[in-house]
Amino acid sequence: MRLFIAVNFNNEIKSRLVQIRDRISAQSLKGNFSRPENLHLTLVFLGETPEDQVPAVCSIMAGAQRTLSLRKFTLDFAHTGCFRRSNKELWWIAAEKTDPGLGVLAELRRRLSSGLLAAGIVFDKRPFNAHITLGREIKHPAPIILPREKITAPINRISLMKSEHISGVLVYTEIFALELKQG
Repeated sequence: MRLFIAVNFNNEIKSRLVQIRDRISAQSLKGNFSRPENLHLTLVFLGETPEDQVPAVCSIMAGAQRTLSLRKFTLDFAHTGCFRRSNKELWWIAAEKTDPGLGVLAELRRRLSSGLLAAGIVFDKRPFNAHITLGREIKHPAPIILPREKITAPINRISLMKSEHISGVLVYTEIFALELKQG
């Protein structure tokens, strides 16, 4: 199973993210733009994971939430940008580096990573870069211009997600979730 641990968003937030994604698309020649239902923030990418490790991953998620006494919070997404690979770009939106919620996410990521490492579960150890991917392999004729916009997103659950291609479409399915406590 191809798995990742993520923060998913409600439909209102996804709709606002789609508006930004569509502004990028309108200025592009081509690209692979994220479907609304796939918009998320990855905390930990596990990749191909044996099914018998799923209970351990769920337990590690619950342990991280419990030890942090993790409560609902918000993140203000207002910073757009791109990663460049050869002549194509991956466009994203992220929270401002000064957003206090980023510290909470980073600590959650540390706890999850340390639990996965201790359990011998393989995961992507690249540095945490809290962003929401809006589109990949984007080519555009001129610089993309986006108005600065703030999207305040409630963070109220973390999810273990399965990624698979179904009839040629990338589908993310939640297989486990933890609701965060009221703040």
